[in-house]
Amino acid sequence: MLFCVSLILTVILELEPVLDTPSTWNSGIFAVDLESGNVLITVNADTPFRPASTVKAVTSLTALSTLGAAHVYHTTIEVDTLTNSIFLVGSGAPLLSIEDVTRAAMETAAVLPERTNWSLFLDPSALTGESHLPGWDVTDWNRTYCPPVEPLCIGDNVLEIVVASVNGTIRLFSYPPLPGLRIFNGNLTTGQVTALTATGGNWETGQPEMTISGTIQSNTCEILYKPFAGAPGELAQVLCDELDHWEVNASYSGIRKPDDSLSTTAVMYSDPLWIILGSMNKWSRNIVAEQILRTVAGKTTGEPGSTRAGCDISGALLDSLVPGTRGWQLADGSGLSRLNLLTPRQLVAVFVAGAGSLEFGPEFLASFPVNGVDGTLSRRMCVIPAGAFRGKTGSLSDTCTIAGILTAQSGRKVALAIFLEFPQGQIWRARAWQDKYIESLYFSL
Repeated sequence: MLFCVSLILTVILELEPVLDTPSTWNSGIFAVDLESGNVLITVNADTPFRPASTVKAVTSLTALSTLGAAHVYHTTIEVDTLTNSIFLVGSGAPLLSIEDVTRAAMETAAVLPERTNWSLFLDPSALTGESHLPGWDVTDWNRTYCPPVEPLCIGDNVLEIVVASVNGTIRLFSYPPLPGLRIFNGNLTTGQVTALTATGGNWETGQPEMTISGTIQSNTCEILYKPFAGAPGELAQVLCDELDHWEVNASYSGIRKPDDSLSTTAVMYSDPLWIILGSMNKWSRNIVAEQILRTVAGKTTGEPGSTRAGCDISGALLDSLVPGTRGWQLADGSGLSRLNLLTPRQLVAVFVAGAGSLEFGPEFLASFPVNGVDGTLSRRMCVIPAGAFRGKTGSLSDTCTIAGILTAQSGRKVALAIFLEFPQGQIWRARAWQDKYIESLYFSL
């Protein structure tokens, strides 16, 4: 025991120069030996900070504990032949593709009589709640990382817009195909430099509208990504168009829940949860985190899944990991909300519990980006070997957080979390500080 205490003090003293941060910054750090549980570093470990996207680690652990790594979403098409009604029944599936809908439409059309008229209804009752959550900055709503949360989505509710200028002609293309999409040319011209802006997402009317303005260099091509409104209605219209292609006449008729006795004509299966979590964590996809959290709530309560209920379930998990923690709160499953508050000790406990799970430990760890390899860590911590650190990053305009598992040069595994809060405009400096700190740990532990 004396040896352990001596080692811990040595590590802290060796890293003390790196601990220095600008006087305008606030920091919280906690690190433990993954095998022994010994505390290696503690700096404001029980002080709540805004965790940003590292909240996704909490959502991941909650989802794996509740749903299981092999959980698969089923989005179904149900048919009532007595009333000529077709129902698209959502399950809150993240990343539902147009290709999934095309195949399901073909399978449905194959068992229906040709050239008959059908009414198409949506059933989004699996999930409930607002498309934008408390603490989400309104100025973010037009940004790629802030698409609206819906029970029925097209991909991640982000539109790819291609602006091309060839032989003096400006052309606009977009994907996925949205039947109701309107793209407006807002004085778009050719110029010496490319400086384009795309605004849209009419959240009040639910219409997918975009206005492209600015300049584009001649004979060049530029790609923009923007969230769009009205995904459920657009998805319904896509299904109608695909059914029409197979000579089944369908018209979107609104929202209605089907009877339990209807026959299922097609099922759209998602990837297993552990693969979805990888997409969510490696690329920090906020909409996926929110859909998963609401799914957890629905599975646990038996009611339509809500963010509030999901936060309560994640909160109970945090309470079981670090009892008695004060001042923390959860407002969403992605970390985009500025109302979230967690402590470094809580976040480390999440990684310790996840990595140590006999049921889903490998799947939990595999979902996170790896330094020097992929995701949000592909270009970070390049001084140490690729794969030495696996974890989750998070940032807001004045917040930078990182947490995960470090395998030191000695082979020692350490769970750690670093929270930094600072004046706006210093995010890159804060990330560099975190990288240097973790690199120092790699060589000194």
